[in-house]
Amino acid sequence: SRKRRRTVLRSERAAMLRLTGAALILGAALRLQRSLSVRGRLRRKTLRALANAFLSLESAVRSTLTPLPALLQELRCESEAASFFADVTAGLARGEPLTAAWEGAVKNLPVGTRERETVCALSHSLNGEEESVCAALALSARELTAAEGELRQQAREQGRITAALCLGGGVMLCILLM
Repeated sequence: SRKRRRTVLRSERAAMLRLTGAALILGAALRLQRSLSVRGRLRRKTLRALANAFLSLESAVRSTLTPLPALLQELRCESEAASFFADVTAGLARGEPLTAAWEGAVKNLPVGTRERETVCALSHSLNGEEESVCAALALSARELTAAEGELRQQAREQGRITAALCLGGGVMLCILLM
């Protein structure tokens, strides 16, 4: 009877360990899906914020005679783009040329390579005449808005698939544990 009781306790412990493992695996799968979703949302918000900031800069360049570095310090934008402009301003404060400060700040953006190249290419147009600066800002804003729209569409299409794969994989691992 004592031997049997030990065997029952061992099997109960083993079952509890399996259930705990299964719960941890499902939790990890859900966390992975959420992490992917949050990362995509941050990327889209950053693109939207940068596009809006570029349009604001374009408007400010057209309406004032203020130099661009001063406009960057006064620019009010969404938090997703604010750190980018703070990095540019910090680079300018260290004595870097506008192009170098801009390109340095681009490296920290949580966006894809194509969008990073779009923002980086803008740095070469910022030292020109008012019309060329405004045209470059407007073009970059349009490109970032288009990229954000594409990402939104991809998120709709891939969101369910990603969730199904994460949860399905988690469930499969749980079944294997049991």
